[in-house]
Amino acid sequence: MVSHLPITHYPIAHYSFPCSVNQIHIVNNQEYVIIDRNFQIIDSSTAVSKYAALPEKIKPGQDIRLSFPELIGLEATCELIYNQQQDNFTLKAIARNQADNQVIYFDIYLEKIENYLVLLCKDVTELMVLKQSLMQKVNEAELALSSLKRFENCTNRIIGSMGELLIITNASGIIERVNRAAKTILGYGKSDFVGNHLSFVVNDPKFDFTQIYRSLLKENNTLVKYEFTCEKAQGELVEIEFNCFVVPTEVKDVLNCVYIGRDITIRKQAEAEIRQALEKEKELTQLKSRFISMASHEFRNPLSSILISADALADSQNNISTEDFNFYVKFIQKAALNMNSLLEDVLLISRQEAGKQSFKPEKFNLAEFSQQIIHEISLTYPDRKVDLTLEGDLSNFSGDEKLLWHILTNILCNALKYSPTKSIVDFTISQSKDQVIIEIRDRGIGISPETQKHIFESFYRGNNVNDIPGSGLGLAIVKRAVDLHQGQIIITSEPNLGSTVKVIL
Repeated sequence: MVSHLPITHYPIAHYSFPCSVNQIHIVNNQEYVIIDRNFQIIDSSTAVSKYAALPEKIKPGQDIRLSFPELIGLEATCELIYNQQQDNFTLKAIARNQADNQVIYFDIYLEKIENYLVLLCKDVTELMVLKQSLMQKVNEAELALSSLKRFENCTNRIIGSMGELLIITNASGIIERVNRAAKTILGYGKSDFVGNHLSFVVNDPKFDFTQIYRSLLKENNTLVKYEFTCEKAQGELVEIEFNCFVVPTEVKDVLNCVYIGRDITIRKQAEAEIRQALEKEKELTQLKSRFISMASHEFRNPLSSILISADALADSQNNISTEDFNFYVKFIQKAALNMNSLLEDVLLISRQEAGKQSFKPEKFNLAEFSQQIIHEISLTYPDRKVDLTLEGDLSNFSGDEKLLWHILTNILCNALKYSPTKSIVDFTISQSKDQVIIEIRDRGIGISPETQKHIFESFYRGNNVNDIPGSGLGLAIVKRAVDLHQGQIIITSEPNLGSTVKVIL
């Protein structure tokens, strides 16, 4: 009878086997089958049948290949393992249909113990489903981003081909963007416009930007028409008719102003001539001729813009303002990154758990490296502060720079994320003999004693994190990265009093 005792490391811990395979240690969530060199089953765990193609064939004397056809064709490899010419063999992410039409995924690990081959099955369904889900979301996000980028190009082409001039200002009237027509009609370069007040080009005593802005706010979502005299770069005055409206910005309750204008100088001149003709009682034919001339000019540009815009929008099948478009582009770009970031975290932890994470130590300046990380993180947490203290000579530190980046970034992000706004996180690095001690202390929500028991488990999150986002992978990645450095990580914490994380490398 084979005894089954639990262990705490992956996949099998070897001990002395005095007579036969009478001690096999299996990690949690793994089942096993013991076979001889002829693939005949000797013994198995009770629940291993759920991984078998033919569960009823999992019994002593049966050929293991009936239940695990994945072994067919691997007989030579199994013989190498049995003859100790190869240590082990792994098959990853095998899919198996269940009776309830569900699919489970599992890894197979094969190794020799005494005169037997031991086949371990590890359930990786949750991880595979998560990977597939994340990949699908990343693909969807990339498709959406690609679509929006195409629409951005389309929108920029529309703006660039507009016959009307376009000027966008902030709430203070400072010009932020102009199109090609604005530069052509008024004769200024882009650098002349951007950064200057709208009054730079509007030379009209009727112009009062503050009053205009208030009117636009009052008439939100409504076009308001204004006619102003503007001064061209050569000093010439032109009459511009503006259609004005406000659009939201990234700052809440702050709106930008959009001015779409067309040169109505000829129309104004025609109107003046018409009035003069009426006053002088010119002949109706002259008046009609001038009116037709004016109308043909005034309708040409608007109709041209409508046709160009219609063609472009027919391709994009969207109708969205430039500001809304930019807002949504930036929103989609951040998410992705997180998942991507989350997906990269999942892939990293997968490599670490599979023992495929490389360790490439090299010399670098740990002080400068830490300061750079603080700078990067401060962009994400601008309302929190990291107080860095450096002790000793850290200019010639030896370690894996990529792994150390994961160690410091994950610990610091946790300290900032779970701390109150405007709080300070203490970050100390000291060098002593052949050790470097990294200590990060926050004043956040802390970690309960129960949570601390599982703190380094993948995907595990404390019961006091509430709605604070996170994947539960950060400290698991940190622990494995510290282990690769043959270091030590110590966490002390109390709920509502903060946490201190000490890493000794």
